[in-house]
Amino acid sequence: KDDGLIAMLKQRIITAIVLLFILIDVLIIDNPWPFMLFVMALAVCATWEWLRLTWHGNRAVIILVPVFVGAVAMLQSWAIQNNYYLFSRAFDVLVVLCAVVWFFGMPLMLARGQASDPPHSLMLTLFAPFAMLATWWVFVSLFVQRGSIYLLSLLILVWVADLAAFFAGRRWGKHKLAPNISPGKTREGAIAGLFAVVVWLLASSFWPGSFAQDLLNQWSWVGVVVWGVLLGSLSIMGDLFESLLKRRAHVKDSSKLLPGHGGVYDRIDAVVVVLPVAFVLISVVYLQ
Repeated sequence: KDDGLIAMLKQRIITAIVLLFILIDVLIIDNPWPFMLFVMALAVCATWEWLRLTWHGNRAVIILVPVFVGAVAMLQSWAIQNNYYLFSRAFDVLVVLCAVVWFFGMPLMLARGQASDPPHSLMLTLFAPFAMLATWWVFVSLFVQRGSIYLLSLLILVWVADLAAFFAGRRWGKHKLAPNISPGKTREGAIAGLFAVVVWLLASSFWPGSFAQDLLNQWSWVGVVVWGVLLGSLSIMGDLFESLLKRRAHVKDSSKLLPGHGGVYDRIDAVVVVLPVAFVLISVVYLQ
């Protein structure tokens, strides 16, 4: 068992390093086009994987909807490259609507925890492309308007929550967090994840141009902690949301696109939730 875990961790680490190198490369290039294409590819793949979990009707939908996501993202990428923000207002509204769904609807769905429900869901299928386009837009907007450091510092928030929850859960986890949804997740791991997020935000608030410094400039240290707990909680719930979809579909991973990690959606499930809410939080702050 330990040998299998070590082999799995090695595979995960290798894939993570490759993805991290790609991400860093597209972030440091002056031209935003490679980054927009990279994030577009993530959104298209994740949409395809999501639909495989929630749609069991005409299989053409699983192909056509991701193509739609890619086409819209490509069109807006072209517009941004030509300094013409074609659908900016519409995308901003979409992000707000998705943030509301994640903030209010997702906790209710997780509270029910009906893993035995049938996987087919028209509502969740319809929501998928809009959720991924909203995520794509936040990625692009933060990168273009606030820079790579800002975006990276926000992504690290999600990563530290996931890593801390994983390792603390394996080391000290005794009490199940959501046994009907994801038996492997523990309350101890979740607490460690929230603690890690708060520590990261407090530490990175000294990093010029970071997301945490932005929060600190508008809120007190207490405010940074409160928002850290909120975003950390949403990160955990985003992971649980996808776990619920997979459990209903009776699959372990959303796909096999990323060796050792499963699918693209498996890697960005928390990001899809955290980024829209963080974007709304930032927008509210700047409207004050």
